[in-house]
Amino acid sequence: MTYRRLESTISYVERMLDGTGYRSITSLMDNWRCHAGDAPGAEAAFYDDSAWRIVQLPHDASAESDFDAAYPANGYVRSGVLWYRTSFASPQRHVDGKRYLMFDGAAMNAEVWVNGRCLGTHPYAFTPFWYDLTPHHRPAGEENVLAVKVDASLQPFGRSYQGNGLFRRVQLIVTAPLHIDVWGVVAKTESIDSESAAISVTTNVSVGRYPETKWNAFVWQGNGMADNNEISKNCRLRTTILDPEDREVAVAESETIVPQFGKHRFEQRLRVTNPALWSPDQPNLYRVRSVLFVENEPTDDALTPLGIRTLSFTAGNGFELNGVETKIKGVCLHQDAAIFGGAVQTHTWANRLAMLKEAGCNAVRTSHHPFPTEFYHACDYLGIMVMDEAFDEWRLGWDRGYSDSPYGKNAYGYYLYFDQWYETDLRAMLRRDRNHPSVIMWSVGNEIPDLYFDEGIPILRRMVEICKEEDDTRPVTVCAEGNHLLRLREGIMDLVDVPGYNYVASREGDAYYEHLHAERPERALLGSETEFEPEHWKRIMQNRYVIGQFLWVGIDYLGEGADVLGEDSALGNTFDISALAGGRRGWGFGLVDSVGTPRGEYYYRRSIWDDEPFVRLAVKQPVPAAGETYAYMNSQLHWNWNEGERKTVYVFTNCDVAELFLNGRSLGVLAKDTESYRAIELDVDYVPGMLTAVGLNGGHQVCQDTLVTAGSAARLELSCDSERLSADGRDFAELRIVVVDKGGQLVPDAAHLISVTVEGSGSLLGVYSADVTSSESYRSAGCRAYRGIAAAVVRAGREPGAITIEASTPGLASANWTLPCVRHE
Repeated sequence: MTYRRLESTISYVERMLDGTGYRSITSLMDNWRCHAGDAPGAEAAFYDDSAWRIVQLPHDASAESDFDAAYPANGYVRSGVLWYRTSFASPQRHVDGKRYLMFDGAAMNAEVWVNGRCLGTHPYAFTPFWYDLTPHHRPAGEENVLAVKVDASLQPFGRSYQGNGLFRRVQLIVTAPLHIDVWGVVAKTESIDSESAAISVTTNVSVGRYPETKWNAFVWQGNGMADNNEISKNCRLRTTILDPEDREVAVAESETIVPQFGKHRFEQRLRVTNPALWSPDQPNLYRVRSVLFVENEPTDDALTPLGIRTLSFTAGNGFELNGVETKIKGVCLHQDAAIFGGAVQTHTWANRLAMLKEAGCNAVRTSHHPFPTEFYHACDYLGIMVMDEAFDEWRLGWDRGYSDSPYGKNAYGYYLYFDQWYETDLRAMLRRDRNHPSVIMWSVGNEIPDLYFDEGIPILRRMVEICKEEDDTRPVTVCAEGNHLLRLREGIMDLVDVPGYNYVASREGDAYYEHLHAERPERALLGSETEFEPEHWKRIMQNRYVIGQFLWVGIDYLGEGADVLGEDSALGNTFDISALAGGRRGWGFGLVDSVGTPRGEYYYRRSIWDDEPFVRLAVKQPVPAAGETYAYMNSQLHWNWNEGERKTVYVFTNCDVAELFLNGRSLGVLAKDTESYRAIELDVDYVPGMLTAVGLNGGHQVCQDTLVTAGSAARLELSCDSERLSADGRDFAELRIVVVDKGGQLVPDAAHLISVTVEGSGSLLGVYSADVTSSESYRSAGCRAYRGIAAAVVRAGREPGAITIEASTPGLASANWTLPCVRHE
């Protein structure tokens, strides 16, 4: 991703998060004090927290800890009780208005206090929640004390790494008394014709109490009703649609009278002429700006994303986006990102999403819970479709049917809270995310054991109803496990719009979706979680009713450190996810590793998913039969082998043919296998030098790739994803450190111990590699290179100036980089 594209993505997301003029939105990200462990009494306003350390949000304490074999269920890092405290001044604006405190998520079992008063609790880590601070805040200008306790001490509460802390944004929202509700604007594309698009916008407004109100609830005292007064005010809503260039292209105004303690729903219809439609190829973004006038004075506003597009899911025509049949070329993603744990910011999301899109990926699945708000805005902007998923667990566990055990999939998982919280959490996801054009479907669960029993029917039916109540524009799916011995409860998949099947080949074999289609010939079907076998994509392309797939997985993640290539067998006959750890701190079989290095499967996917002429070379590594579907994943992208060794070379290309050259000598023109979607393969006797593949279309060279034999390690090279940093104490840059020979070629087996120093207006967050077997802390000042590569993250200081970074290792020439740290006006 270019510097400019990264900066423009971050700028767009920040504008959407706090780009209002009349309401005040303050992100409470700085100067939090944090304490690991319980701190009785820390909820009190005057508690002494001066000895606690200062952190910035988003913050994930687990990502800061050392890897420890005592915590296999959480990626080998600690989690527990954390306390956070901060203070903020009561705003001077809207002194008689409303104050809301919005958490985008907190891991987990959050308890929130302000000025010593308990606002409430929220157990689920991944859904947003908010509180009305209005009765509890202090007068304008005075300080308020916010205290939050999170408790993730009971493990496992999830199957993979979950994070621990205030790992998402916290915002203070201040509005006038009569205001637009939280998540109160809903914009929908109703229809599109050749000349225009009809957009409906529903806006909910409410008022608690006008400041002029005199009100005595106890009417039997004093003068009774004579002490009360009835106040109503004129309320006018002006809704404007802004096009991608910020020009007004449609306006609607509506007016009503709102009495005290009243509510009103505005329903407006606007028409955009010659609309620019949203799609992954052209992610044209409009914005809805809602301005509320009270007695002709503007008092509140909201900014809502709008992508004009249509969705259709049918067996006959497949998935149609804007009337064009589109296959979902998707990957599953986890929320965490190596050194950041679950505290992932827009900067990292933008880089990762752009890299996946470059491989032809057009969709991601939020596995297996809602992601942070920033993620969806970035997907809108970059053009990535999203399957938004709510839960990984309902009530039951996988051992149901073998025993009457009452617990769910995880010993301390969501089943403990499901009955009380699932509707609240599901509605929160739907209301927050329903305006994002990137979101194309809702998933209410992943590999849910309840789907195999009668108890699952009313739960799924109710969840689908909730989805339709909150949003009737998108289909609902549920992702059923394909590896379970039991059969799904008859008829249960008829309750969803698009049945989702995980690892369908495990149950259906070579038939893939044929039997499932015969059962539901009118339904579009989805490979909601799949392995990498080329035959699977062939079946998707052959059958319109199969709308696409989500590969497991797009990017490496912490936790679930199974070795799918068969080097060990830790799972056995158990469903305890900690048994999957196998000495690995994470899953190491994504298209992209945790430092952003593509694997062979990434280039294979680009060869079948992308239309731009492309060719890439890789070399097959032997894998056990059980891991054959991971052969492309495990292939090596270098030409350093034992002389005379016979190697199978892969050519990943979307060209008609490719010609292969070894040290300038042609090895032949090779045709692509269009029937099975397999890569071109050729056995080659290894000779050092240059292996080159040339992609040919119509007899003309259109692309080329070369593998060059690397010599001995000579020096380090540094590159950086940022051109400059903001002097705000939170901005950061990700640097790539590569061990190269004297000619600048990556040394693929280099494992040097690399140290990084940072001087000037910044600091080192940590140095790490993609080696999932490493026990080196992400937050150390050095690590061993893995396959010649390491990464570092540098955080900006609060004073402008230069940041000087040096990467060094004994015996090799060091590398240096300078980043300006600037103050933005």
